Amino acid sequence: MKLFNLTYFILTFLFIFKVNAGFLIPNIIGYKDNLINLIYEKNVKTDIRFGGTVAGALDVYYDKNNTKNLKPVVIFVHGGAWMFGDKYEYSKIGSLLIKEKYVAVLPNYLLFPLGTIDDMVGDLHKAIKWTYDNIEKYGGNKNKIILTGHSAGAHLVALTTFKAALGIKNNGKTLAPLPKIEKLVLHSGPYDFDDYDYLTGYLLNTDVEHGVFESLISLLVRSQDIGPTDILKKYKDNSISDLGTPKIILYWADKDQLVPESSADNLIKQIRRVSPSTTINYVLNEGNGFDHFSVVLGASMDDHEMEQMFVELLRIKYFKFKYVHILNNKNNNNNNNNNNNK
Repeated sequence: MKLFNLTYFILTFLFIFKVNAGFLIPNIIGYKDNLINLIYEKNVKTDIRFGGTVAGALDVYYDKNNTKNLKPVVIFVHGGAWMFGDKYEYSKIGSLLIKEKYVAVLPNYLLFPLGTIDDMVGDLHKAIKWTYDNIEKYGGNKNKIILTGHSAGAHLVALTTFKAALGIKNNGKTLAPLPKIEKLVLHSGPYDFDDYDYLTGYLLNTDVEHGVFESLISLLVRSQDIGPTDILKKYKDNSISDLGTPKIILYWADKDQLVPESSADNLIKQIRRVSPSTTINYVLNEGNGFDHFSVVLGASMDDHEMEQMFVELLRIKYFKFKYVHILNNKNNNNNNNNNNNK
């Protein structure tokens, strides 16, 4: 048994190393350019404290010459396998969102090993609340907040929103409900750590539920309730009327070597089961060579096509990229049927 657990512990660290290596190598290239962009960007206020942990600071990108006309707000949460990453590395996304008539908020959160996932959720929860309470002075409409994240950031966005909506404890305290979020836009997030428990799944020849891998991750980050999918599994069919947002958009690319598609699939299944009133758009990018980083890092490295895709994922009313599939949920299909019957 000790050898079995040691094997899993080693595999867990190898997984974390793989994700971090996959994150660091492409991101180093864009770090310098984003730092230079931040230095020269005039329409930004940096390092605003929002009352979280020692890491709890955010940057606001906004048109300083036009704060009277309130614009929609995008809160972008960076990835980095819960161990790396910084808001500075995505300053070009902040600048892009100004050009697209948004106000952008880029928060930091306490990273592992200094912080647990509960600490990260606590920071993000406070950053969202700060945005709602303060964004109007920067020209942002507090009633039109889009919450988006990439990779670990997408995981934390979903986890924070669900825990707050369902009144689940975080660091021993029940999270207060968040102000209504217009939509979530989740880029390539890992929503259930059991999706990586390949060995247990192979040995048992079944889907893993709270396996050894997830238990080890929980131990490493000293947190429970770490998976949005697992949280929803605890609820009965059709039992949740409000997940904290009426609309969730999930994006995944078929060349993603870090996060399996099952992670998005399983989260979607649980949302449909417990909260059928929540609208889901699943954006599946197939056959085009896009990987885990293509859209978000491309948007932060002056790739015009990736900038367009990043923005259109926020808007989702239409999608000009014909090679990307948008799969709607049962609720949308019912609406279409009703319209056809009229």
